[in-house]
Amino acid sequence: MADNLANSALMAGRTIYETWVEQRADGVMVPYLLKSVDKSPDNKTWLLTLRDGIKFHDGSPLDATALQLNLEANRGTLYLNGLIGRSPKSPSSGTGAGYNANITEVIKTGAMSVTVKLYQADATFLETLYASGRAFARSIAQITGPKCSTVPIGTGAFKYVSHKLTELVVAKNDNYWRKDTKGGKLPYLDGITFTFLPDAQPRVAGVKSGTFAASMFSVASEAKQMIDLAKNKKLTTIRSQEAWYGSIWLNHKIAPFSSKNARLALSHSLDRVKWNKVRQKGLGTVPDSIVGKANIMYNPKGYAGYDLKKAKQYVAAYKAETGKDMEFSLPYISASADSTAGARLYKTMAEAAGIKVNLLSVTTAESIQKAFPMQFQMLPLLLMEGTGTAFAVPFLVSDTSGGNPTHFLRGAARISPALAGLQIFYSILNVSSFKDEVSENLLFAARAESNKAKAKKLYMQATERLQKEAHLANMAFTQFQLTYNKLGGVGKLGLAAGGPRLLMTNFGIDWTGVWSTK
Repeated sequence: MADNLANSALMAGRTIYETWVEQRADGVMVPYLLKSVDKSPDNKTWLLTLRDGIKFHDGSPLDATALQLNLEANRGTLYLNGLIGRSPKSPSSGTGAGYNANITEVIKTGAMSVTVKLYQADATFLETLYASGRAFARSIAQITGPKCSTVPIGTGAFKYVSHKLTELVVAKNDNYWRKDTKGGKLPYLDGITFTFLPDAQPRVAGVKSGTFAASMFSVASEAKQMIDLAKNKKLTTIRSQEAWYGSIWLNHKIAPFSSKNARLALSHSLDRVKWNKVRQKGLGTVPDSIVGKANIMYNPKGYAGYDLKKAKQYVAAYKAETGKDMEFSLPYISASADSTAGARLYKTMAEAAGIKVNLLSVTTAESIQKAFPMQFQMLPLLLMEGTGTAFAVPFLVSDTSGGNPTHFLRGAARISPALAGLQIFYSILNVSSFKDEVSENLLFAARAESNKAKAKKLYMQATERLQKEAHLANMAFTQFQLTYNKLGGVGKLGLAAGGPRLLMTNFGIDWTGVWSTK
């Protein structure tokens, strides 16, 4: 509960934790725990001011000290403090050191305000601060305490009660800061029990019978169940946008994908139409870019779509280039029947082009552990999310600090060579392990641009370059579904700053304004 939650755990975590900003239904980021945000004209200095009167579940105030400590913890400075014997410190670096490497300073400028300074201009900094719904406000006691990863302390509508490996229990926060539209207390529910069930069928049966109030599904492997439940008139089903972009990350450091011929061969061998029909039962769109049409980076130019003839030509070119037949291992979760079926379909498609594919059985934990830094030849993994770019760019650049020579991790390495290894955080999110100065410069220039039309043009140029070089590939986009039984108020409670929130996302729904109709 202290690190970057997967989509499967995010809805539960967000009942306990809240974010500094939230995303409106139109995609705009607005203050949430923050009261206001001001920025400099060059997009390098951001003043964040908190709402008054909000407290964490342990009774401590949400103030500038807490905000500053959260941001410092997320960017890894507290972890470094622990290594060099300074205080305050946190027990873990988490995964935010690379993601937040563009931050140079976090300065407390008032009782309720903090100023954040950036190395490179970033007009999308509020998206970075949101982190696809994952940048939580945690209490100082949690961040600096020995139970940081096991006892969450947030500001949310529900408080942590207990957890098991596959279960989280939360209870109503009687001192929650938000009120409903009539001034009444929130939340309405006394508590919620979240249960993780990897197989879809128990989730289907549970929501149909009423054993579960709601069940969540992903089109990535549960399209049949999604379609069937949507037809059930006794239940209510809602779906997210198709704004989660699963990628096939191709390790440029080792064969075969150190070769552009190999990367293009694989991408051209993938029959996305067949995948959509067989695995997704026709749900969603067939990709013609590494991101979907709702994303500002979308551009079909240069995309290596399905073309078996071209795939075979690139396989032959790889053989001529290296003297070797093209071969790679495909990691998959053998404990999951859906993952196994998907892996076999990948294998069939690639082998039709003359590529040998070895299926490599791994656990979910192992696949994540070996992705950061990348130790596989390739890995299908959902990382890029949303209609913006803050949860895409860090995975597509070789140095998230932008080459900042005075970044604190580089400074630590100068002080002590033993700390030099921490600089891996600059590139750890770049799962394909590539460096492309052309696309990188375009992405950074686009991120700095306040004019959205100009930014879009730069982002599209970057996407075209990434696709022409086949730095990554993809098979399908992801959307999520929530089916619920005898619940009211879903999606009715607006945001604290006004306006509706996204009804359904990768983290499901907001439970703050939901009630039971039983």
